[in-house]
Amino acid sequence: MKLICIADTHTRENLLNIPDGDILIHAGDFSEVGTFHETKAFLSWFSNQNHAYKILVPGNHDFYLEKERYEKLKPYLQGVHILINESLIINNLHFWGSPNTSLGERWAFGLKVDQIENHWEKIPRKANIVITHNPPYDILDHTKNKHVGCPYLRRQIKCLQPDYHIFGHAHDNYGKIKLGKTTYINATSFDDKYITPNKPIIINL
Repeated sequence: MKLICIADTHTRENLLNIPDGDILIHAGDFSEVGTFHETKAFLSWFSNQNHAYKILVPGNHDFYLEKERYEKLKPYLQGVHILINESLIINNLHFWGSPNTSLGERWAFGLKVDQIENHWEKIPRKANIVITHNPPYDILDHTKNKHVGCPYLRRQIKCLQPDYHIFGHAHDNYGKIKLGKTTYINATSFDDKYITPNKPIIINL
């Protein structure tokens, strides 16, 4: 099973060279301002990729999906699984995805700090692969000279120890690192200059 991981494409998905694989994962922020036009354009591209499964976890820019307004998007959702605090099982792999961040209510899927701590308790213990837009604190979360990750998410991932935690949001900290049992992947596709895309990160299972 070959997984291809991307994130933070911000309407620039056509600049990416997407490898072949079985599952294509986008960890949020496909849009800039979250309009219907941006959402339709991205999903049209995403659904036409050759991968058998496409998993999308929205991000804080993806406002159109926040209200689950999917009726107009049905023609563009073939083969696409949008995970909003829910699970998906593919070939005995248990995926769980969440778009929520602690950025507050002015952003899509934003929660207040006092809400986010308990939110991560929703992650199932059996999840092999956790996909969030938010990074865990101090793990590939450094951007613009600050940490943008969530300490409560880090605590919960450390407790549950899934095989993989895939995320984005921190544009300047692309890469992967293994800590304990869990491999952490910041799959952001662009840094904040948006000139040269990062290569999609591949997981071979």
